[in-house]
Amino acid sequence: MLWIYQKLFPKKYYIGIFRGITFTFSCLFLFLAAGICFVDWNKFF
Repeated sequence: MLWIYQKLFPKKYYIGIFRGITFTFSCLFLFLAAGICFVDWNKFF
């Protein structure tokens, strides 16, 4: 699977796509964590 991507895309694009995916996942994770914290604060007060 990985070598198919390497053949389709040049190295620059491959690294860019990988960074984009990791950045998106980290943003989603932070958003979820903030949402959970917000819900917990609402429960306490």
